[in-house]
Amino acid sequence: MISAYTFTARSIVDLIAVVALMGIVLGFFMHKKSLKLTAIYALITIFFVAMVVLDELFYIPIARAVAEVVVLLMVVVVAVVYQSDFKVAFFNLTKNYDKNAIIDNDLSDEELRKAVDEIIRACQSMSKTRTGALIVIAPTSIATHVLETGVPLEALVSSALLEAIFNTQAQFHDGAVIVKGNKVLAAGCFLPLSQSQTVAKNLGTRHRAGIGITEETDMLTIIVSEETGIISIAKHGELRRFVTPDRLRDILHETLKISPQTRSRSLK
Repeated sequence: MISAYTFTARSIVDLIAVVALMGIVLGFFMHKKSLKLTAIYALITIFFVAMVVLDELFYIPIARAVAEVVVLLMVVVVAVVYQSDFKVAFFNLTKNYDKNAIIDNDLSDEELRKAVDEIIRACQSMSKTRTGALIVIAPTSIATHVLETGVPLEALVSSALLEAIFNTQAQFHDGAVIVKGNKVLAAGCFLPLSQSQTVAKNLGTRHRAGIGITEETDMLTIIVSEETGIISIAKHGELRRFVTPDRLRDILHETLKISPQTRSRSLK
């Protein structure tokens, strides 16, 4: 028998607020193309709404309290596990005001071309020795919180420097190097991992990190596999493997807006 309980303004606002919050979470996972997690959070949202409605009709406060705890725990889990992704998203909203959002207009094409040659030389060498590497190329800006996860360097790009950083005996070889213009801004940086289900299962953390940072920014990453020595690039959340030195040079020239000396191919 249905009781005389009716929906109050407070319960309606409570319901709308939680559904809106869970809607944001669902949208986040849909954007990340994680269908399983989207389905799980959709079921949790339906469960919560059902408990609120049943509580208002039949007065079952314990069940409603359990539903509220479940929702709270799920939101906390998302906030903790995906904090890097939220930081990147926040950066995208405010990057026009970030002090690092400054384009290096004072660098000549020759200076940038020299930096590209040094990067390619290092990648070729590390590929031959199967030394794992993750190099982030920032054509315009880089989030401050990403730089703060590593050690600031502000050093000129050189193959010797890059190879020294990614030497397996080096302290920061597992992190990423951030390059902007012709400078290595920081080393040993940690990047958000891609949660996309389209990423091959045999690819490890380095590749997922390389893809993840490009899903929300205009950055490009170069990944050298320590298992195979294969050179890959990630851009706009997509990974391209078996990149040759000449192809890598064309891509970097295009990314850094270097005027071509000869006819070059474009990355599509």
